[in-house]
Amino acid sequence: MYKTVMLVILLIFDLNIITSFGHVEDSEISIRMPNVISLKPDMLICTGVTLEPEEAYIVKYTPHANRSTAHHMMVYGCKAPANYNRSWECNNSDRPYTDHSVCADGEERQILFAWALDAPAKALPEGVGFRIAGSTDIKHLIIQIHYTRKFSDRETDNSGVSLSITHQRWVEPTSQQMNFYVLGSIEGVAPQRQEVHIDIACLFDRDYPIYPIGFRTHSHNLGVVTSGYRIRDGKWTEIGRMSPQLPQTFYNTSNPGMDIRKDDILASRCTMNSMTRKDYTKMGPRNRDEMCNFYIMYSTYNQDNLKTEYCFPKSTDFTWEEALREYLPPPSDVSLLDGIHNARYVKEKFNMT
Repeated sequence: MYKTVMLVILLIFDLNIITSFGHVEDSEISIRMPNVISLKPDMLICTGVTLEPEEAYIVKYTPHANRSTAHHMMVYGCKAPANYNRSWECNNSDRPYTDHSVCADGEERQILFAWALDAPAKALPEGVGFRIAGSTDIKHLIIQIHYTRKFSDRETDNSGVSLSITHQRWVEPTSQQMNFYVLGSIEGVAPQRQEVHIDIACLFDRDYPIYPIGFRTHSHNLGVVTSGYRIRDGKWTEIGRMSPQLPQTFYNTSNPGMDIRKDDILASRCTMNSMTRKDYTKMGPRNRDEMCNFYIMYSTYNQDNLKTEYCFPKSTDFTWEEALREYLPPPSDVSLLDGIHNARYVKEKFNMT
């Protein structure tokens, strides 16, 4: 009897789908790297699982990773993976006909979650879930981990994430689905400056409102603080601000209950400190490159199939002072660190004390 029970448990784990015995309607999908080896610095490795066909909602994300091994981890949704191996080296390109992408045939990856710097688990508010499988285009879940270093002999990694899900038949009609709106920049960072501002702003043109329920900032080594705003009728309302040198989780918004409607402007600014760099720093995925991202995690009553939305101004010299000169901008320098827990660590890192 004991051997039979153990065999069933092992089979369940092998399928990467773990049933929660506390609530029969809920289950947990666990995606872990199959003891992979990082063969070089800045290696990106993917692995994934196939979803059951029944529509479901993700309601909690639990990471299993640490910053000493993984620089960051992304969770993506795809119609099909670019590669059906247990793991594969994958890049940030969505070009078609390559088995080194995340999704197959040039499909745009849909962001489901992002993690870095020992960020904790994230549970969604009651009545909110990220819709997967069913009629959506998300049939496979893929995790991509950025390893900053080459592994030592016999070192392997099984980092990953667990996703708590609930199925559609248990969701009330008034429930909301969750998705992401990402503001970012393709502009690099000039060298040896105390403050370098990278500005983003776009018009929100959807016909339905969205409700920010969390935000996340992401930069590499030069990011001091990043802030995001909604501009309506000339008034700036803060969505959130945080230093990307602190755990890169999804934090609660600064103004709970706020909405974003058609014709609002979404704006964000990354403040960088490039005093340690003698040369221009390009934007890119490598640890020595930089990124300037402000993720808005939002909920909406709209039940259409949603995709990740992006706001990346094309101009490399885009500035708030030029694009938003008719509005009065809020404070946007390093004083935004004031009130952030553990900001002292950030100030010491950049010799700001």
